[in-house]
Amino acid sequence: MLPSHRSVPNARSALASTTGIAVRILCIAAIALAFCLLAGPVPLHASTGSLPTGTVTNQVSQTCPGGQWLPGMSCFSALLTCPSALNVDPLTFTYGQLIPSGTVKGIVVYLDGGDGNTAVGEEPEYEILQYYAAQNYGVVEIAWSSAWEQTSIPNIQNAACRPATFLSYVYNNVYLPIASGNGVAGMCAQGFSAGSAAVAYSLAYYGAWSYLDNVELISGPVLSDIKRGCEQNPPSVTVCGAGQYGCRMGGDSPWILPPTYVPNGVNYIDHWTNSNTCTTGTNPQWLNESIVDQSTGQSGQGAVPTFSYPSTAMSAWLCSNVDGQPPSCSGSNYNYNVCPNNSSSQGEIFYSQFTAANAPPVFNIYAVNNCVGPEGVPQGAVPYLSGGELVMSGVSAIEQDMAGGVNTPAQCFHGFHN
Repeated sequence: MLPSHRSVPNARSALASTTGIAVRILCIAAIALAFCLLAGPVPLHASTGSLPTGTVTNQVSQTCPGGQWLPGMSCFSALLTCPSALNVDPLTFTYGQLIPSGTVKGIVVYLDGGDGNTAVGEEPEYEILQYYAAQNYGVVEIAWSSAWEQTSIPNIQNAACRPATFLSYVYNNVYLPIASGNGVAGMCAQGFSAGSAAVAYSLAYYGAWSYLDNVELISGPVLSDIKRGCEQNPPSVTVCGAGQYGCRMGGDSPWILPPTYVPNGVNYIDHWTNSNTCTTGTNPQWLNESIVDQSTGQSGQGAVPTFSYPSTAMSAWLCSNVDGQPPSCSGSNYNYNVCPNNSSSQGEIFYSQFTAANAPPVFNIYAVNNCVGPEGVPQGAVPYLSGGELVMSGVSAIEQDMAGGVNTPAQCFHGFHN
């Protein structure tokens, strides 16, 4: 859940199989034809989550503050208020939007890691967003005035109302105006580390699957099971075990890591929950605040999650090793320089909820090796064919998966929603 890749800082023919590419191209063509024949506005989505979203008010145009906002962005400050039942404090934020001229292919919302108070953490993510804009996608960035995860009455699951509300706001106020003239334009999101958790919470509890067309989740989601993350010796997690649905290993082997938060992550959890108990005590609320909270709606549990997203394509990017070192990283063997952190094991807890029976229409979990730092997916290498015959950088793999490339159809398009 690092705020960014604090380490030293491109070509693929396709990440999908030949058959998969052909199917998607046919789907895109068919959808485009349908919209040509039956053009019409995209309807407002209805709330379909077990938790409610809030409102955005007091929007004021401003000069984009310091940080990596794309050149030419229009920036605004605003206030976000969640429903009173969630006990989540109002929070101000700044967001920027860059809408290219001509036919806009879609909108991509980026959510950064850590507290989420930086628009973009480091150069690799910035480069990816520049690629999206160059492909004629609108780009939206956000920086919270303080940690979106922290509330005066601690509950990270409820606090996720904030990014979920922002995604819904962008859908209604940025995406729909451009989609009314382009029925295949996609509404998409990309999250890094804790930003990927923000997207996952939005899908699982706040109904974002009802309008998001594609999500790219990088190094996470890191809040899949906070209880296990705060335990001293929880069972290790096998990432992409034999036969797991959606895993794209490219010849790599499954890897095993504990879901326990590393010291940096512990500091974040203690801060967000207004406590100093992660790894030093037990808290029944940890599981209830998680993405995978195991709730069935019984009293004292968290909200009931949804793990069925029939209209939202999903790609996950998880570090299998750092700088090519084997991940012998359990317990006291953990070393920041040679081990992925808990982002891949926590991510696995979320992705293991999906099988062939409930998987998104496109669902890929990519192993990334040679990561630079424990969450350095963009600087890593993605082997994507059996045996790893073809390899591309994480930056190129992610940006082409979202926005397309040579012989690679974009995954961000409006194709699976009715």
